[in-house]
Amino acid sequence: MKKVLYVYGGPEYHPTQAGGKILSEMLARDGRFELELTRDLDALAALPGGQYAAVVLYATGFVDDLTPAREAGLLNFVRGGGGFVGVHAAADCFRGSRAFVEMLGGEFAWHPEHHEFKVELVKKDHYLTTRVPDFSVFDEMYHLQNFDPARVTVLAQTQWQGKQHPMAYVRDYGAGRVAYLANGHTAQAWKHPEFRKLLLRAVAWSAGAEAPTRTIKCGLLGYGPLFNMGKGHAGWINATPGLEAVAMCDANPARVEAARSELPGLAGYYTALDDMLALPGLDLVVNILPHNQHAPATLHILNAGKHVVLEKPFSLTVAEANEMIATAHGRGLMLSLFHNRRWDGDYLTMRALIDQGLIGEVFHIECGLASYAHPGFWWRSDKAISGGVMHDWGAHYIDWILNLVPAPLTQLNGNFQKRVWNAVTNEDFGQVTMRFANGCAADFLISHISASSRPLWRINGTQGAIERHGGDTLTLISYVNGFRQESTVKVTLPSYGSSEYYRTVADHLLFGEALAVTPEQARRVIGVIEAAQLSAQQGHSVPPVEGCA
Repeated sequence: MKKVLYVYGGPEYHPTQAGGKILSEMLARDGRFELELTRDLDALAALPGGQYAAVVLYATGFVDDLTPAREAGLLNFVRGGGGFVGVHAAADCFRGSRAFVEMLGGEFAWHPEHHEFKVELVKKDHYLTTRVPDFSVFDEMYHLQNFDPARVTVLAQTQWQGKQHPMAYVRDYGAGRVAYLANGHTAQAWKHPEFRKLLLRAVAWSAGAEAPTRTIKCGLLGYGPLFNMGKGHAGWINATPGLEAVAMCDANPARVEAARSELPGLAGYYTALDDMLALPGLDLVVNILPHNQHAPATLHILNAGKHVVLEKPFSLTVAEANEMIATAHGRGLMLSLFHNRRWDGDYLTMRALIDQGLIGEVFHIECGLASYAHPGFWWRSDKAISGGVMHDWGAHYIDWILNLVPAPLTQLNGNFQKRVWNAVTNEDFGQVTMRFANGCAADFLISHISASSRPLWRINGTQGAIERHGGDTLTLISYVNGFRQESTVKVTLPSYGSSEYYRTVADHLLFGEALAVTPEQARRVIGVIEAAQLSAQQGHSVPPVEGCA
């Protein structure tokens, strides 16, 4: 594991220490780097000793503090092949050393007030920017002086009064690499996934990482007409740089012919899984089969040495989940669940409101889907195949809840009822109440026999609440300023997160970055459903299933 030194300090109006803690958590999750934090500037003098692969500087207010020994240590370290990453106020640091300013490639001139602005990626094929989209962020926009774009490679920029200003650039410095990111003042910036991605990539690239040129070749298992999921996955895969759909398999010859028409040019069209698995160069299989076939087919694929993306739900039981996870880990393969709805616009808006402290600490959540309608005659209404009423939309909602509450589960209570639609075997009504170690409780229900409904979401916090009924708005009630404020917040309707999800798969397999949706997270959802079913059978609440708290 490579070691990285993070140097911080200066006036507290820049979150230099907090940034270091966030970066440390990011790198720990990534698993390739170990971060050491220091505010001792003398550590720069000792850099050429070979202990570190890169140094990250986020400090401010130091003008003449780069003494000759510190300057020589830092510059010789980078010239000799070390990496350097400057974050935000690094451009307003050590300005008494013109050699440092020359290495960095520019220095701070001024900034307007904090505001929301767009960061445009202008070079999308660099290691830092591959698969990273343009984004908007509320931050402090740094303007630089003594900056010559001809001496660096500008990766991202923003516009201010008709002029473009660099937001990210890289350059070589001797045998070393230098990256500078102009964002990073506000909490919103440090929480922003694209800024975090650029920062992680800057560390890795400056430490010597190179983007691989290979492509992950993907096969589709299951091409049923329902929701056009086979065609959809192929489109999302092919839209992701580094991934390519090359084969499909469906036991129904008619669906194979449909794929030939809708996805012409694949390397293979199959009716038998083993035939597709024998395709030379196949790296990954997307399992889109009905729920009861998720575990057996996935185990077969993993044992054939292929990575797996699995449609939700992960499995019918925790035992199946455990076997899949053990097999994937034992063979060193990726196993991930298509929890694409984590990127739904309304969910991300609610998370942002919570993260900004607008409703205080969340202590109660209620959510779900309720209607009075026959669930239909199809395999999703057959409990032996689907797993039950909670295994479909319930997988999404439970995953959302678990990602909203930053605490382990302590107790679960389930309520399942079969009262009206006896021509199908799924339950008519399912409900689970979750209690967490931080005192929060969450109540999810899904019903086909509820003539009266409740909001899709109601999230209560110690200083306010969020309520969502549908459409393109939600209601925010906040007492953060000492009096009641009620507002309507516009939300982006769901984009279904499919492209965003596959970006994370490519980033993991090609760049070695942490997997966004881990199999352990997917198992936790199944653990909630399994505990709820057990609770309903026993008539009392139960603790979480082992490994699923």
